[in-house]
Amino acid sequence: MKNDGCRRVHEREGEALEDQEREGARGSRDVSETLRSSGKVGLAVALSRVLGLFRVSILSRLIGAGALADAFSVAFRIPNLLRDLLAEGALSSAFVPTFTAALKREGDDAARQLANLALGGLLVLTGILTALGIVFAEQVVRVITSGWSDDKVALTAQLTRVMMPILALVSLGAVWMGILNAQRRFIVPAVAPALFNVVSIIVGVALLLSGVEGERALLVWSVGTLCAGVVQAGSQLPALWRMGYRPWPRLAGFRAHPGVRRILRLMLPAVVGVAAVQLNVFVNTRFAASLGDGPVAQLEYAFRIFFLPIGMFGVALATVTTTIVSEEAARGDRDGLIARARESVDAVWLLTAASAVGLAVLAEPVVSLLYEGGRFTPEDTRAVAFVLQAYMLGLVPYSMVKVVAPAFYSVDRPRVPLLASASAVAINITFNALTYRTLGAPGLALGTSIAALVNVVILRLSFRRVIGAMTAARRRGRLAWLVLASALLGVSVWGARELCELGIERLRGGLSAPGAFWVTLDAGALLLEITVGFVVYTALLRAVDFPGAAQLWRLPGALARRLRRRA
Repeated sequence: MKNDGCRRVHEREGEALEDQEREGARGSRDVSETLRSSGKVGLAVALSRVLGLFRVSILSRLIGAGALADAFSVAFRIPNLLRDLLAEGALSSAFVPTFTAALKREGDDAARQLANLALGGLLVLTGILTALGIVFAEQVVRVITSGWSDDKVALTAQLTRVMMPILALVSLGAVWMGILNAQRRFIVPAVAPALFNVVSIIVGVALLLSGVEGERALLVWSVGTLCAGVVQAGSQLPALWRMGYRPWPRLAGFRAHPGVRRILRLMLPAVVGVAAVQLNVFVNTRFAASLGDGPVAQLEYAFRIFFLPIGMFGVALATVTTTIVSEEAARGDRDGLIARARESVDAVWLLTAASAVGLAVLAEPVVSLLYEGGRFTPEDTRAVAFVLQAYMLGLVPYSMVKVVAPAFYSVDRPRVPLLASASAVAINITFNALTYRTLGAPGLALGTSIAALVNVVILRLSFRRVIGAMTAARRRGRLAWLVLASALLGVSVWGARELCELGIERLRGGLSAPGAFWVTLDAGALLLEITVGFVVYTALLRAVDFPGAAQLWRLPGALARRLRRRA
C-alpha cells in the first residue's frame, strides 16, 4: 500500500514535469474540459441573462431612469441583497461542499436529511427577516438612501413590502439548487432564473400594451416580480422529486447535526467573504441616492449589462468549479483541487477579458439598443454608458473571485475570503467617500471595480500559501498573447463601429423608414461589430495555441449545427 502511494505521488510529479516541458497541449485539453463542463450551464445562464436584459429593457421604457426607476431599484435591491448574502451567496459556498461530503461519505439518506435541516433553518431565518422587512420597510429605505423626499421614500417602502417575500422564496430555491449542483444536475437550476424573467416579461408586455404608467405600473410590476419568484423556486421541484428527494423542512436535531454546524461555520464568514460586491452595491446605493434623481437607476441599468458576461462565464464556471473542487477536497486530492482551480482561472481569463474590452468599446450602442425609448432618453443612454465602462474594469477580477473563493470553502478555510472581501469593502467605501461628489455614478462603479481587484489579488496570494501554487508552463507568455489579442479586439471593434455608424448616417440622410427598421439596422451593425472582434480575438489566440481558444473558435459552428439538427 505504501509503495502504491509513493508510486502514485511520483506519477503525479512526472505528469507535472511533463506539463511544464510540453506547453500548450495538456493545458489546452484541461481548459477545454472545464469549458465543456460549464458550457451547457453557460448557455442556460446566458438565456437567463438575455431574458433578464429584455425584462429590464421593458422596465426602462415604462419608468425611464429617474425617480421612479430609483424607487424600484432600491425596493428590489433590499430582498435581493439579503438573498445574495444569506442564500445564493453564502449558502451556496457552504452548503455544496458539506452536502457533497455527506453524499460521498454517508450516502443519499444522510445527505437528504442534512438538506431538509438546512431548509428548515433557512426558512426560519429568512421568514423572520421578511417579516421585519415588511414591518420596518420605511426605516430600511431611509438607512439605504440619503436625501430622498418623503413621497419617494414612501413609494419605495410600499414596493419593498410587496417584494420582500422574494427572500424566503429564493432561499428555498438556493437549497434545492445546491442539491442539484452537488449531484452534477446543473441545467435545471441554471434555467430556473430564466423562468423568473419570462414571467416578468409577460407582466411588462401586458403593462405596455394596456398603457398603464407611473406608480400604478410599478406596483403591478412588483406583484408580477413576486409571482416570478414563486415560479423560479418551484421549477426545480420536479427534478428533485425524480431524484428521490422529498422537501420537508426539519428543525429537530438542527443544532446538534455536524453537517449543519459545518454549514454555519462556513456560512458566517461567507456572508462577507463571497458577497463583497453586494456589500459594495449597498454602499454605492447610499452614495448614489444622495446625488439626486437618476444615479441609482443608472448604476442598476449598467450593472445588469455588466452581469451578463459574469452570468454567462463567471457564474457558470463558478457553479462547476464549486462542485469539482468540493469533490477533490472530499477525496483529499489537493493536487487535483489545484489543477481544477487553475483550469477555471484560465477559462475566466479567456472569456472575460474579451467581454470587458468589447463592452467598454461598445458601451453606448449596447445601452442605446437595450434601453433607449419611451421614458429612457439619449441623455440617459450616455450616462449609463459611462457607468458601464467603469464597471468593465472590474469584470475580470469579479469573475475571478467567483472561481477562486470556492476552493477555500472546500478546504474549510473561509476566513481567507472573509479577509479578502473585508479589505475590498474598506477600499470601496474609502474611494467612494472621497470621490463620489466629483466623479458621480461612474466613480461609484469604478470603486466597485477597484474593490474586486483588491479582492482577487488577496485571494490569489493566499491560494499559494494556503492551498498551493497554480503553476503552469509559459504563463507569462500566455498572458502577453492575451493582452495583445484583447488590444487588437478593441481596435477592430472600434474601427468596425466607426464604419457602421458612417454607413447608417448616410442611410438616414437619404432614406425614410419606420423606427423599427433603424432599430433592426442598429442591432445588425452591433452583431457585425461583435463578430469582427470575436474573429480577431479567437483567431490570434488559436494560432498561438492558447488553452481553450480552439474550442472557443469552433463554438459558433457547433451551435449552428445543433440548431440545424433541431430545425
